[in-house]
Order: sequence, then structure tokens, then C-alpha cells
Amino acid sequence: MNTVVRIVLILSLSAFLMFSGTFSANDNIVFAEVETGVDLGQKASPFKLLTVDGKEIELESFAKDKVTLLVFGATWCPSCRHEIPILKEYYNELKDDGLNVLGIDIQESETKVKSFIEKMQINYPVVLDSSADIATLYKVVGIPLNVILDKNGVIVYKENKPPGKELLEKLLLK
Repeated sequence: MNTVVRIVLILSLSAFLMFSGTFSANDNIVFAEVETGVDLGQKASPFKLLTVDGKEIELESFAKDKVTLLVFGATWCPSCRHEIPILKEYYNELKDDGLNVLGIDIQESETKVKSFIEKMQINYPVVLDSSADIATLYKVVGIPLNVILDKNGVIVYKENKPPGKELLEKLLLK
């Protein structure tokens, strides 16, 4: 298929999706609550994933009344590896104050991730997003992607670098 035809197809599909979305856009939104989604200011979209040990973690119960740092990454990613000591430090120092950290490994085998966790001595839970459904849902374009949820589950930070410790401490005091 040549480039011009591809572009026309993509533009046509995009226009269709935008047009059809205007007629189906969340008629069920309760205006007294924050809209659920994956962007800043929205209540984080719920998900359930398994840890390397087979334990199910459901975001809503895991993050309930806690400041939660979600970290999307992979074992092969140099930047992801670089920030692990920072995340371990944050978790060690702030978990008793109510900080949760959840690593979300994208599309890697349980065996590989389990070995990596042991090698890096990761002290916070890591779940497997084997199909990348949650990464897609959260619009992960580059990794690592750090997403902070406040105590109400609202996304207050979404960046490809770890947050400053000061921000986490400030959120924990609220």
C-alpha cells in the first residue's frame, strides 16, 4: 500500500472516530465526581494485574487512601534500571507514611521479571502487563512512565522521569 493511501485511510479513520465519539461520549458521568481516565486531573482507570508470584493486585484497593506511584517499564530499559534505586529509596523512606509503589512490567515473561526483581532487590510489588493492555490504556509512549495518584486516586503527575521526593512528601501530608 503506498504512502498516500495509508495517510488517507488513517485520516479517514481518525475523522470517523472523532465524529462517532461526540455522540457516545460518557453520558453516564456523574458531575459530582471526578471523571475516570488516564490523564492529569482524572481518577485513575481501574485495572487488575498479577504479580510474578501470582497474586492479583487491583488498583482501586491497592491505592485506596494512599499516595500511589505507578511505574511502567521493562527489564531491558536502561532508564528504567537507572531509576530503580530512587524508587526503592522512596518506598523505604515513605511507605510507613502511606506511599505505595507499583512497578508495571510491560510484555515480558514472568521468569525474566522475577529474576530481574531478585537481581535488583526490588522491594515494592511488580505486576505483569503481559498483553500491554494497561500500558495502552494509560497511553504509555515511552518508558519509564511514572504516574502518581493522590489519596483519592486522582492522577496528579505523569512524566517519563521520577517525581521529586518533595512532591511525594507534600502529597502524603494532604
